[in-house]
Amino acid sequence: MQKVNPRRKLRFLIVMACCSLKLFKFSSSASAVDSKDELSRKEYTYTYTINPDLSSEIMLTGKAFLIGETFVSSTVWATIGERAKITAHFTAPVTSSVSVVWQQKNKETDSWKDISSSGYSTVLSQMDDKGVMSAIVVIDKTKDSDVTDYRAQVEIASFKETTAVVKLESVKADIPEIPPVFEKDTVSFSVTINGPSKLLSVLLVHEDSGEEVPVDFSAVISSSPFELSHQMSAVYFSSQGLYYFKVTFGSGLKYETRKVELKVKRECKPLTTPPNTELKREDIIDSNNYKITVTCINNSFVIMDESLKEVICDTSTGTYNKTRLTPCLRTIEPTSD
Repeated sequence: MQKVNPRRKLRFLIVMACCSLKLFKFSSSASAVDSKDELSRKEYTYTYTINPDLSSEIMLTGKAFLIGETFVSSTVWATIGERAKITAHFTAPVTSSVSVVWQQKNKETDSWKDISSSGYSTVLSQMDDKGVMSAIVVIDKTKDSDVTDYRAQVEIASFKETTAVVKLESVKADIPEIPPVFEKDTVSFSVTINGPSKLLSVLLVHEDSGEEVPVDFSAVISSSPFELSHQMSAVYFSSQGLYYFKVTFGSGLKYETRKVELKVKRECKPLTTPPNTELKREDIIDSNNYKITVTCINNSFVIMDESLKEVICDTSTGTYNKTRLTPCLRTIEPTSD
């Protein structure tokens, strides 16, 4: 979305001595600019009357040029850690008469300050055949403190124009953690992205292998925030590792989300149930492993070996910490002689 705040000044010099001005009339009026393409150095004819209604009345005509119109985009998007570019367009009479100072708003004090040369660079373009020039400020590596308002003060000959405010926004994304899953399970990756309108491409990247999988966003609305998801079915141990989304917007801006880790667990082989027992499986709290515990089928039996009552499955390898489980033995009531 673009915002226009044209500042228009019709600059010309009329030198008169001992005369009164009756009428000043232009051939047409200026209209608001809605895009950079509408900017141009405009020429107007004018008439004015000196000493009206007197014998010395003189009517003169001449030409005036409309300069100093400015146009900026209301919002520019950037990626933290990457280069950002903000551009202001304006009309001018000649290149040699132009100088530009970019200003940045301090978010803590809400005051404007001139941008320093450290970490920033400015470029002033040549004038095109329509009398339009561009002033560009480049942020070498965007920081959180750079995400604020900007404006350009354009000095043309003897007057200054200040552009409308440009808000620099940084793309943000919320990508939830992925809970561990077992091999052959289904896993879903999701992300919510706040950024410029229109997505051009979205890829889910597996960092370990470098594999990039296209994410379908055909059903996603065309305005931010974008909610995206991608489902993987039948994951395997080789699927585990770090994943992130790589996004390209219609403006050409690229963005990569933070990385999330997918852990794929391996099941241990089924155990043979010892005689007179039942096996119970339980997840271990704060661990990806699980344990198998032996219980006797009823009160007529007791555990034979307490040290073999439980085994733990290490899901990172798919192996148990012990190779066997205890059976249960029938209790025999003592008999009196």
